[in-house]
Amino acid sequence: MISIVIVGYNSKADLKDCLPSVFASSYKNFKIIFVDNGSQDKSLEFVKKNFPKVITIRNVNSGYAGGNNIGIKKALELKSDHVFLLNPDTIIDDNCLYELMKKADKNTILQPLVLLNTNGKNTDLINTTGGYLNFLGFSYCSDYKENKSKALEKDIATASGVAVLIPINILKKIGLFDESFFMYLEDVDLFWRARLFGFNIRLVPNSLVWHKYSFSKNRDKMFYANRNRLLFLYKNFSAKYLILTLPMAIINEILLVLYSLINCWFWQKIKVYFSVLTLLKSSSVQRKINLPHIKKQERKLKRFIGPEISFSEVENPLFAPYNLILNAWWSIIKRLV
Repeated sequence: MISIVIVGYNSKADLKDCLPSVFASSYKNFKIIFVDNGSQDKSLEFVKKNFPKVITIRNVNSGYAGGNNIGIKKALELKSDHVFLLNPDTIIDDNCLYELMKKADKNTILQPLVLLNTNGKNTDLINTTGGYLNFLGFSYCSDYKENKSKALEKDIATASGVAVLIPINILKKIGLFDESFFMYLEDVDLFWRARLFGFNIRLVPNSLVWHKYSFSKNRDKMFYANRNRLLFLYKNFSAKYLILTLPMAIINEILLVLYSLINCWFWQKIKVYFSVLTLLKSSSVQRKINLPHIKKQERKLKRFIGPEISFSEVENPLFAPYNLILNAWWSIIKRLV
């Protein structure tokens, strides 16, 4: 049995498309858990009235991480075999769950192929085939805007929290989302932890999800993405790895501070460092838990890590020379990790 966990925040308009697509699934052994993160648009009332079979939970806004944790805990109470995390701004194919369950096993997290829904239309363009992971902790959509024909069944670095099937036994062993992340990179943190614990993550290209994706840049996103990237590195990598990457990490932070000055979010960047310091104690607890697994798995997992930073939504002519430096540094240190 699958528990489908959908966390919404003012998502009423999107739920009108998402929930009917889930109920139209050819795979029928599922229950839907909708966690409302303090919406102002009466999302919860809409779901209760129009989809009475959905289990609803009213929540304060505890972010993507906190909301999904509440949904996962409910799934545990229901004795589910799998949890399918799904964003409300998605539409799933009739055979999405069926194709995932054909490949399901207790040691593998499965990522459907997430395509773009643009201007209300499902397209054949890829939103993500999973998360690309750079050695400084940057992560972004793999194969973004490529044709879906490029997507092949394969092992991937991390999954995307937009839509992902997770066996319950994995969550019981690795724990849930780190709620201190609140939003951004909490999925990268969870799924890399799964890899550290020896579990696999795989793309299932025959399972389709369409995502109403739009890239945005704002101060909150810059704060959480920058802070959580540093926490992610601290929690999930060895001291040796952090020392080897430190010179490039320092250069990178200097460039980010300059970027923040130019784009008028310098104080957000300064707040990042203070926030990291306040969270070091709690992050150290998870780091201690991870360390034995890091020592065992880090050398094996470096094949999932790359040097470049390249995402079409944030293109900049300076990325070309910077990527040359990143490539050179990674080619030197990856043999030593």
